[in-house]
Amino acid sequence: MHIFWTAIPFRRFYSEEPELIPRELRRPPPIKPPPDGGWGWVIVLSSFLYNVLVLGYHNSFGVYLISLLKEFGETSSKTAWVGSISYGFIMVCGPLSGKLTVRYGAREISILGSLIIMISTVCSSYAPNLGTLFFTHGFLTGVGSSFAFTPGMIMVSQYFTTKRSLATGIVMSGGAAGALVQTRLHLFLIDILGWRQSLRVFSGLMIICVITGFTYLPLNPKGYTRSVVDNLKNSPLKKFVVDLGLWKDKIFLIWVAANGLCKFGFFIPYVHLVKHAVQLGIPVHSATNIMLFLGLTSMISRIIFGRICDSERINRLYINQASVFGVGLLYMLIPVLHSYGSLVAFGLFLGIADAGNYILLPVLTFDLMGAEKMPVAWGFMLTVNAVSCLGPPFAGWVNDMTGSYNLGFVVAGALNVAACFVLALIPIAKRSTRQTCKSIMNVTIDRSTQEITQWADNLPPIAEEESPVSKYVNYFSTTTFRSPEITESRPEVYRGDDAETAGPAEVTRL
Repeated sequence: MHIFWTAIPFRRFYSEEPELIPRELRRPPPIKPPPDGGWGWVIVLSSFLYNVLVLGYHNSFGVYLISLLKEFGETSSKTAWVGSISYGFIMVCGPLSGKLTVRYGAREISILGSLIIMISTVCSSYAPNLGTLFFTHGFLTGVGSSFAFTPGMIMVSQYFTTKRSLATGIVMSGGAAGALVQTRLHLFLIDILGWRQSLRVFSGLMIICVITGFTYLPLNPKGYTRSVVDNLKNSPLKKFVVDLGLWKDKIFLIWVAANGLCKFGFFIPYVHLVKHAVQLGIPVHSATNIMLFLGLTSMISRIIFGRICDSERINRLYINQASVFGVGLLYMLIPVLHSYGSLVAFGLFLGIADAGNYILLPVLTFDLMGAEKMPVAWGFMLTVNAVSCLGPPFAGWVNDMTGSYNLGFVVAGALNVAACFVLALIPIAKRSTRQTCKSIMNVTIDRSTQEITQWADNLPPIAEEESPVSKYVNYFSTTTFRSPEITESRPEVYRGDDAETAGPAEVTRL
């Protein structure tokens, strides 16, 4: 059994064999820094393929809307809930996916998500009514997609630093590439085999994700993280407080509020744009070309924006604001676009405008919260972005009431413009809020044993004339939005009067 286990490729780094040395006497292996390349590019490719298949499937789900309307004879708003529920669970399950990824590993969770999608898609192909699709496609496929999508984003953020925007842009372009390919693929399969057989074919394609999931090799052994706070395993309550503490950060609150506004209408074009074009008298096969142009420009723009945003001369916040404003402006122009050519131009410019905000969502979340809080912060961001599942049903309800999708697009555009002004509050909040207030607890770290003990109350007094930062380090994320007011800081050893009696332990304020 031992020979068989060691021969398995991509097996876990940590050992499950009997311990020859007691755990308390063993020293943990050194924590590996992000390689900024190497195997990270393999993970980028794997995560790209995940997005091509998983997010591409959701982004092209609009081609199924016409078939479902004909099959079940329900209203546009009710039918749109099939895809919207799925979108919502991708976001809502973000924190759970992040936690499970940290606990069990990215490889296991991503493969589990792929298997759930395969099973749920087959079940959806046998659905007798919309209620069944709400469960099979909406709930099961949504949860599986969250498990499959989230680990890749976390892995990329751990493997890259200076090239993080480029790597993220490549990964996020997978969703656009998937929409580009799968829109035509599903339309072809629906015409030849029907929508039920088309879902079964897609279920078979998901085996690609199961295979690529084995490439998600952890950067460090399971159980070892780069954050001191994450190593406080003996205090679950403290970890819970650390997680909820993000909601006391003003910058994080502004960030999630702005993204909640701009993501409300994110999925409206992917669900209703084809139907909107058909209502204007454009043939359905020509209408799907609009989605092809949208996917093509979005895929290329996300890679280009990823490369640009890695430059030190670029302010990522301004790029994000311009992107959000551009998307809002395009949505508000929909009522005056009636011809096929104008809608093609809309798709081309929407793919370009949306790229900046889409790829910078995980990058700026990492910049604001740091590596140690990225899994939790990213999960919370996805939960807030679950508001995007309300956009398609709202646009469908507007169409049922008015006979047009115009008002739905205009409302979504207005919310994007409002989000642009909310994002402008982040620099103000950064100037008025000291990032050093992110301290959580005072601890003593023994370098030889890696033991962590909390400080006593009788700390040496801090002289009023000397800044506390010079004697104690206020720990915060080293990536600080490139703000000129706040510079990078490293923990320093306490040099006070009791430094000689401190022994081998480093006294650091977190």
